[in-house]
Amino acid sequence: MNSAYRLFGKKLFKTKGLLVASSQVLKNTVPTSDCDVLVTFPMNTDTSTLMWLLDRLKSRTPELTVHVRHHSNTKGSVFHITATHERLLKGAEELAIRKPIKEEYGGGMKEFSYEDQECFAGVMDEEHFFASQERQSIINHMLNNLRAEKGEQLGNVKFLEGQAIVPLLESKNVISQVFPLHNHDDLVDLRLTWVQAFFRKQPLGKICDYFGVKIAMYFAYLGHYTMALSVPAFLGMVVWFFQGLDEVNDDVWAVVFALFNAFWATLYLEHWKRRSSELAYEWGTMDKKDELLEDPRPLFTGDLVQSPVTEKMDFYYPAWKRNLFRYFVSWPIICLCLCVVFAVMLLIFELQEWVNILVISETIPGFCRFFPKILLAVSIGVLDEVYKKIATWLNEKENYRMEESYENHLIIKLVLFQFVNSFLSLFYIAFYLQDMDRLSEQLAAILITRQVIGNIKESLLPYILWKARLYKVGYEMMSDKSPLTQEQRRKSVNVEAWITDKKNEKQDEEIDQNLDSSSDSESEKRRRTLSQELSLTQAEVESAMKKYEGTFEDYLEMFIQFGYVTLFSSAFPLAALCAIVNNIIEIRSDAFKLCVNHQRPFGQRVENIGTWQDALEVMGVVAVMVNCGLIFVSGQIQRMFTHSTALSALVIIVILEHVILALKFLIAYAIPDVPETIAQKKAKLEYLRREALKKLESQIGQSNSPDVKERIIHHQKSKVDAMCQVGKPNIIP
Repeated sequence: MNSAYRLFGKKLFKTKGLLVASSQVLKNTVPTSDCDVLVTFPMNTDTSTLMWLLDRLKSRTPELTVHVRHHSNTKGSVFHITATHERLLKGAEELAIRKPIKEEYGGGMKEFSYEDQECFAGVMDEEHFFASQERQSIINHMLNNLRAEKGEQLGNVKFLEGQAIVPLLESKNVISQVFPLHNHDDLVDLRLTWVQAFFRKQPLGKICDYFGVKIAMYFAYLGHYTMALSVPAFLGMVVWFFQGLDEVNDDVWAVVFALFNAFWATLYLEHWKRRSSELAYEWGTMDKKDELLEDPRPLFTGDLVQSPVTEKMDFYYPAWKRNLFRYFVSWPIICLCLCVVFAVMLLIFELQEWVNILVISETIPGFCRFFPKILLAVSIGVLDEVYKKIATWLNEKENYRMEESYENHLIIKLVLFQFVNSFLSLFYIAFYLQDMDRLSEQLAAILITRQVIGNIKESLLPYILWKARLYKVGYEMMSDKSPLTQEQRRKSVNVEAWITDKKNEKQDEEIDQNLDSSSDSESEKRRRTLSQELSLTQAEVESAMKKYEGTFEDYLEMFIQFGYVTLFSSAFPLAALCAIVNNIIEIRSDAFKLCVNHQRPFGQRVENIGTWQDALEVMGVVAVMVNCGLIFVSGQIQRMFTHSTALSALVIIVILEHVILALKFLIAYAIPDVPETIAQKKAKLEYLRREALKKLESQIGQSNSPDVKERIIHHQKSKVDAMCQVGKPNIIP
């Protein structure tokens, strides 16, 4: 039996050796070259499916270079896709990508024009003219515009004429994922200057260049919001420190803090609008094209009709169909979900009352009264996830043409549900039970629990799962390819019978020596050699990463947090401080997941944070009413004015609410959304453009030769267009 224990120890040692070797495999990642975008397929995908899609890519988008690969380690087929420089130039014009103009043509930045490409600096430098994010966005645009012909079908997937092929196959799980590869050098720089630089200013310009305007705008908003929270956080600490010393002072501080939050929210939101306009001007997204000139969502469907604007064939979906589904399907389902939320909340409140009775009777320990509060916070998170899937399905069925419209209506659905799901319990405690102490405890429990669970779910858990999956792949690689594997398996199968036949210790020792001599030296050397030879490619590693789902969840999290801070922080003054601590961690954890363990997203161009700005402003208006209501139900007015009745206190609160709302709207109206400096720059560029057009018309009118006129028009066109640029203006000589 001693030899059996020794053999078991040898097995453990060998398993440990394989794990160590597999960890070395992960460190020897080989960069994937000549590839910008990956299209991955599920395991065991038929060759006919791959050939069907490959044939259409090569015949309809010949400018794309597609290499078919099989990732033997991660077990799947993959398309490695890149594009010719010529096609990238055409795609840059289609996407209106801004590139630098040569100094002799005015300098600055302008939207790329394929016809006038000689006017752009560095256009012939195929390696550096486009950043990796720009290349990937153009290729993704080309993939999304691979359209089906009439009657085309792949297996059970039927296509409408003109329908986008790749997005539909992805929605049907025929394609696993489509994602861009990371750029190693840029990623290392971002990790040093952003992820690891915990207390340094965010490099927003680098974030914009690498991840696109949409993600950079989110991090700019998050940083701006976190800095703005320092004011209510400081005042909240002062209120919390002096709380409980004197009831009169407590009432005065509570009223002051509640009113301060209402004005702070207004000033903060107005300042952010000005800051976002500055960033939009800097990043060249302040003036967007009309949505009728933009390409529709890849999954948008309808009837093919001639566009009255472009006179091209385009999808059309009548608004009455969308409204019919919205009013008779979407909203009834949403109301049903809200009723479910209300029922769950009431059950948990009943559980809380029952637990409180047991605690008072000393039947159970006192700390048990926190369990229902934690259960409430957990149930909020679970209901969020369930409803999110329902809302997304409803939004898909409503079939919106533009991505912006799709996101806006999804925001409305989720914000409505989140508002009820996150704040219903607090409204119940504040205005029905009218228990301010319990409101404070419940708010602290929900706020802290959501923040802890959120950070674990967003960053830590995906990182652990990704690492576990890669270690599994590395272990399988070492197990499958080690020359000792088959011999070890044969020995492990026969070892028990072998030991049973031996009758003395001397024979057992000889067995151990044989095992030692066959494994300790040669096997370890071979295993080290294998760990150096075997490696995963960059494409294989990144295909195992979690997909980044966009900024939607991040904005939603900040919206709910903003509500906790502005609505009920007078009951829990440290809410803003908790929010600051969470957001400092949130910035770096979000940066970590983008730069370490999530796939790189495609860059998107936005003008601002969109409908989230409207949602935050509505929350600011609700905050005024809620804070005034808290002042009334807590009896602070009656305690401050001892001779006032409940009716007179109510009148005072209503007057106070209307005065605050009037001041709030007056402040919002008085502060312009666009700073004066930005408005002046835009006006100056417009003036220079008009002057340039006048000079162009004058030069054309003075020339009698048609050829000369044509050359003048072509030569001056780029100079005139350069006046519509972000950057230094130059007067045409």
